[in-house]
Amino acid sequence: MTKNTIDDFYFFNFLKEEEKTRLKEISIKKFFNKDEILFYKGDEPKYLHLLLKGIAKLYTYDHKDNEVVIHNLMAPSLIAEIVNYEDLRFPANCTFETNAEVLLIDYEKFKNEFLLKPEVSMFFIKSLTRKIKALESFINYNVSSNSIEKIAKFLYDNESILINLKQVKIAQLLNITPETFSRKLAKLKKEKIIQNDKGYIKILDYAKLKSYITE
Repeated sequence: MTKNTIDDFYFFNFLKEEEKTRLKEISIKKFFNKDEILFYKGDEPKYLHLLLKGIAKLYTYDHKDNEVVIHNLMAPSLIAEIVNYEDLRFPANCTFETNAEVLLIDYEKFKNEFLLKPEVSMFFIKSLTRKIKALESFINYNVSSNSIEKIAKFLYDNESILINLKQVKIAQLLNITPETFSRKLAKLKKEKIIQNDKGYIKILDYAKLKSYITE
């Protein structure tokens, strides 16, 4: 655990300064290492979790004990806030793909002091709407796009986190076999669109990369 600062509450910039100060009083900032667990399926949510830095992964297991990734969240983002809002238990586990920082907000106090404010309710609705749109986009691209288009779009939209993601993880996120991913990556590298160094990807030519993406 570590002390949080007012700067950690930029997600709540619509609040008054005294309200942000109170939010700071009921919150704790915690650092997590890669692969560390934030919560387990079935846990009761005591905190509202705000991902400040890093990538979080929500996942469960199927009947054959295979891991099934439900959602990957990139900072800044609330994590599984619908569970808090609907007073449920977590339906999945949560771990981290990178080192991360999370703001833990005492949800009981948050609910009593902030949740009835119209701007806070709208904040929750907008956060959930963004997740629904992201899911729709993910489904549409997986159904209608070829593999190189999916790869190009992911690289173009997520350049800031490429340094934290190895090729095998990106292939998993895109539901593409490692072999197919490697072949398409080799094509982009041959065209000098990307650079591939020790398993991490760097974009060299944004215009050419974007040309593979159907608007």
